[in-house]
Amino acid sequence: MATPSDAAASLFLGTGIGCFLITGFGLFEGRMSLDEASIGWAFPVLGAVMIGLSNAVRSSGGFLSTAFPKEDEAALESRVQADIEASVKDASVGSAWARLEADVLATDLGQEE
Repeated sequence: MATPSDAAASLFLGTGIGCFLITGFGLFEGRMSLDEASIGWAFPVLGAVMIGLSNAVRSSGGFLSTAFPKEDEAALESRVQADIEASVKDASVGSAWARLEADVLATDLGQEE
């Protein structure tokens, strides 16, 4: 199984290469020109940005390492398990507060009658 950082890096690299391929086809078909600036030149710029992002994700200390962690299967499993346990704990605390509030309201309504 690929880590999230490997998958994201491959996606960014493929998108960058695709943008350069679009630029090549645009130049070959004559839809882009080397002489004049047009909106088509956004594709090679976007391609360079995507390839740069791919390199940033692959380096473990990059600014995207928090969004796309480089963790193995065991670390991913333990992190997901901890998240599930935290969610269950929060849900049980929330239901305990709801039961307490319902008991207090029932007691208040019983005293008013």
